[in-house]
Amino acid sequence: MTTFPNKTTVSAPMANKQTGRLGLNIFLVILLALTILSIPADGIHIVGGILLMLGSVIHLILHRRWLQSVILEPPKNVTPVLIRQRRLFWGMFLSGSLCGLSGLIMLPIAFDPHAFLLLHCCGTPIHILSGLTFLGLNIYHLILHRNWFAARLGFARK
Repeated sequence: MTTFPNKTTVSAPMANKQTGRLGLNIFLVILLALTILSIPADGIHIVGGILLMLGSVIHLILHRRWLQSVILEPPKNVTPVLIRQRRLFWGMFLSGSLCGLSGLIMLPIAFDPHAFLLLHCCGTPIHILSGLTFLGLNIYHLILHRNWFAARLGFARK
């Protein structure tokens, strides 16, 4: 049994699972920051974006039970918190998907000098707007989970 600073007690396998999820969350936040701060056509941005998409899929798989409860909850049990969770999920899912797909579409022409104008007039605005929306929603998501992060990192909130 492991007891976290917020007095939550979990079994050893559950503590390992929670620590793994925390590690994945921290990795995704660092990866998101590196991807956004890098030059769009460089290797860091491209590899970071692809790893971010893969990490997001893993994150969704790890939270599949929660997602099922939020998405499939019958209408009579809908609360304001559930509405906020649904809006946040769909906003993150749609903006992240649009950013990832627009990045993948632009990938083959990113290094072609003749396609530079096409890339910047058509693909880039969609990629930038969806990426910034995804970033903003991720920051909001982290703020909502600040107590969970603090507990897992050993910082008890008083």
